[in-house]
Amino acid sequence: MPALGVLELSLIARGVVVTDAALKKAPVSVLASRPVSGGYFLIVFRGDVAELEESMAAARERAGEGLRDWLLLPYAEPQLWPLVPEPARAAGWQDDDGAESVAVVETATVSAALGAADAAAKTADIVLRDMQLASGIAGKAFFSMTGILSDVEAAAEAARAHAGERLLSLEIVASPVDEVRGQLIW
Repeated sequence: MPALGVLELSLIARGVVVTDAALKKAPVSVLASRPVSGGYFLIVFRGDVAELEESMAAARERAGEGLRDWLLLPYAEPQLWPLVPEPARAAGWQDDDGAESVAVVETATVSAALGAADAAAKTADIVLRDMQLASGIAGKAFFSMTGILSDVEAAAEAARAHAGERLLSLEIVASPVDEVRGQLIW
C-alpha cells in the first residue's frame, strides 16, 4: 500500500524548489504541484513509505518557514486514492536544451510581475514560460523563466530590482529534475 504526502506552502515560488528537492531525494510521484486559492502552493506526492519519508523530510527542510502544514500517511486508506489527482506527467519544455535552469518570481501585484518579467527578458537570453496573474492566488502573480544558469541569474536580478518591495519570493533551480523541468505547475 503506497504512502501519501502533502505539503502546503505560503509562497508559490518556494513550491517549485520544494518539489524539485523532494524528487531529487527519492523516487516518488508528483500528484499535484500547483498554486491554490489564497496565494498558497499545494504539493501532493505518492510513493513507497521509505522513499516518501525521505522525500518529505527533504521537502520540509527546503520549505523552511514557508511551510504552512504537512501530512504523511505511511499506509494511506485505499478509499483516498480515487479522491486525489493522478500522477503528473512532464510536458512542455523538457526537450529545450537551453532550459538548464529555471527561476520562479512571485510578486504581490500583477503590475510588479509584468514589469519584472519585462525587465528579466530584456536583460538576458531567457525564455518566459509560465505566468499567472491574480486569479485564484489572492491577487498575487508569478512567472517562470528558463535558460542557462548565468542568464537566469542575471534575469532574476533584473526582476528583483524591478519588483523591489513588491517581490514576495524569487527561487532558482540550477538543474531541475525532469518532472520540474518539463512543467512547473501540474
